[in-house]
Amino acid sequence: MIFQQLVNDDAGCLSYLIGCGRSGVGAIVDPGRDRVSDYVTLARRKGLTITHVVETHLHADHVSGNQALAAQTGATIYIHAAAEARYRHLPVEDGNELRVGSVNLRVLHTPGHTPDSIALLVTDESRGSEPWFVLTGDTLFVGDVGRPDFGGETAASELYRSLTGRLLVLGDSVEVYPAHGGGSICGRAMSSKTASTIGFERRFNPALRARDEEEFVKNLLIGLPPMPPNFKAIVERNRSGGLLERAEPRAFTPREVRELIDDGAVLLDVRGPAEFGEGHVPGAVNVAIESPQFAERCAWLIPQNAAIVLVAAGPTDLSRAVAGLSRVGFDRAKGYLQRSMTEWRGEGLPIEAVPQISVHDLATWREEHPELVVVDVREPFEWEEGHIAGAVHLPMREAVTRRGEVPGDRPKAVLCAGGLRSSAVISALKRSGVGGPWYNVSGGMTAWEKAGYALVR
Repeated sequence: MIFQQLVNDDAGCLSYLIGCGRSGVGAIVDPGRDRVSDYVTLARRKGLTITHVVETHLHADHVSGNQALAAQTGATIYIHAAAEARYRHLPVEDGNELRVGSVNLRVLHTPGHTPDSIALLVTDESRGSEPWFVLTGDTLFVGDVGRPDFGGETAASELYRSLTGRLLVLGDSVEVYPAHGGGSICGRAMSSKTASTIGFERRFNPALRARDEEEFVKNLLIGLPPMPPNFKAIVERNRSGGLLERAEPRAFTPREVRELIDDGAVLLDVRGPAEFGEGHVPGAVNVAIESPQFAERCAWLIPQNAAIVLVAAGPTDLSRAVAGLSRVGFDRAKGYLQRSMTEWRGEGLPIEAVPQISVHDLATWREEHPELVVVDVREPFEWEEGHIAGAVHLPMREAVTRRGEVPGDRPKAVLCAGGLRSSAVISALKRSGVGGPWYNVSGGMTAWEKAGYALVR
């Protein structure tokens, strides 16, 4: 058997190649839209023809590449019947077996995260009759379990029964390979490790410590982070038929960009906080291309159907941004500001700035300027581990909807763990009309704690 895990570090998504070297055939499980050419290239290098494309469920955090991959390779797409997919596929049910040469993929229906969720129990019959590992989709993660976003208590109960009746009955030595890893928004506390075993998860996974179904459901529904605004749109896109074409943005002059902005386009500036802070187009949203989960952060801060114009430091960053946006369903990247900010400045067009301050500046200002508001945009678990006394907690994912909690008439110093999320939130709140002045804290809470300043836990 040939087996390889493919990690998308930008999104925490995990795809898999499973093949039989003897027969020269292979399967791709949970393909992402932005990695289709990588799958084809990898299979070719392994001497495999892709004959199966399998989805563990309708994904909500990224657009699938299943149809594009099938179109290139002639492979058959397999997905559970409950997905109600509207493209050409073969539906699978619990107990079905997919043969990939000497490799057997047995379907385990594991509803809960979604009604159509499945796991794939994998046996290499050239070595033995016992299952070697299980691809758990978004049902069981390393250190966590899936979110029951679309079904509430009913879905949480189904998830409990899927875990206890389908997965946790497997042997301790069966390896676990999920569809997402650390950094993904499909769970709450996933480990950054991308594989485990049934025995280890049974013993150490915090989400599996509940004594019964009632306790499991209660624990699972407490403190769920908000559902990303584009989740339902991506699910529907992954259910529908038709190949999707990635946007091919073109260069726009500053004057053309101004016209597009006047028509409602969003300017997405993917430069780092320092470059953005030094000077940017008024109203631009800043999500640095180097941000973890770049595309997912864009989905929180930019309306799903907005036309997008990019500002990037160079062509490589531009290409990365377009690929990332396409993964989460943003196909309206119309173009980019030619020569980045150079020509915009040269034409004397309006420019705004966000001063970058150090944690030492922040400590001094808090004493000298009591009117200064400190805004902490980290996640709740980060806040609980330590924050600045008197700070306003406004998690990035909720910042725009809760903008009324930020006083518009006082200076605001915004911080996160390092300075990327804080710059993004400042730009989004400025765009939504919350007045300044604004200051971005470079180094964030990491630098604050390292410098020895006081924390509240």
